[in-house]
Amino acid sequence: MKRIIFAVALSTAVTAYAADQLAFTAKQLQTLGIVTTPISSSQSTTSLSYPAMVAIPANQERIVAAPMMGMVSRIWVTANTQVKAGQPLASLLSPDLAQAQGGLVQAAAQAQLAQAQMQRDDKLLADGIIPASRQQTTRANYLSAQAMLTQQRQSLRMLGVPASTISQMEHGTARSAELQLASPISGVVLEANVTAGQRVDTTTALFKIAQMRPLWLVIQVPSQLAANIKVNDTVSLVGRTATGRVLSIAQSAQASQTVTVRAEISGDLDGLMSGQAVEAKISGHAATAAWQVPASAIVYQQNKPYVFVRDAHGFHPVAVQVLAHTGTMASISGKLLPTDMIAIQGVAQIKAVWTGVGGE
Repeated sequence: MKRIIFAVALSTAVTAYAADQLAFTAKQLQTLGIVTTPISSSQSTTSLSYPAMVAIPANQERIVAAPMMGMVSRIWVTANTQVKAGQPLASLLSPDLAQAQGGLVQAAAQAQLAQAQMQRDDKLLADGIIPASRQQTTRANYLSAQAMLTQQRQSLRMLGVPASTISQMEHGTARSAELQLASPISGVVLEANVTAGQRVDTTTALFKIAQMRPLWLVIQVPSQLAANIKVNDTVSLVGRTATGRVLSIAQSAQASQTVTVRAEISGDLDGLMSGQAVEAKISGHAATAAWQVPASAIVYQQNKPYVFVRDAHGFHPVAVQVLAHTGTMASISGKLLPTDMIAIQGVAQIKAVWTGVGGE
């Protein structure tokens, strides 16, 4: 019922005497609460800014998991700790480690025995005491024992045991059921998801380590502008000194009709942090005839954006292209003049006259 009353009021108050000419009197503008404002008096010659998120490149992150079942006996670092490659993160007590050490000692003894047997048979063969077939069998046994020893060494190395400690274990001078979990890279501990006394297994992610330089910017650019962006274009940040370059441009648009552009910040990071929201500009990508207008001035008809421009009789719609949104403001391009006045309030009422109340 309200819509019908509103329709009648509009039809008697204003006149749409041409398809794109909407006549309003001064009193009608006041009654309907229509407010106008001038657009920018000069065309923008600076790059548009786009929303961006600071991210860590995937190849700079590492997850430290428990290499075997056990109990965490001690934590050496916490979140946000700077660490170096090889620095201990936590200590793990595990019976599996003792078993692995036993296998190493046994394999080392077998390899040593096989080597001595091979050396003895080599001498006996040279003296003509044994046939060559026996010496070949002995050498095969030696090679098999060496392969088993190498396998045991590699198993311990994969568990994070240092090579020097493995060498001591082979000679029986080091024996422990405690394993030091070390950082694989130099960087910052982003996450520490473990406590002393906690029992863990091989599926438990204990620490997340990341190198914080360089950083990525994940920039969302309107799809209609993405074609103008090139790899290696310079990227700057609004209100910051950090700069970078474009690494890649996505080949498909998202549901929001934006294209993801990735850029790298490798110099001065200017305090940037992962997950931080910023505004990015891409050099050489200035909008032609771009105007800054309140976002409330833009209306959509059949999914196309328009603004209503004031004229001598009232208003007429002008098709525009929305280049970017920044808060309550929008950057647009279209057939506009620096002296144009556009409606920023009461826009819905003007659209109702243009399309018919409730029309789309």
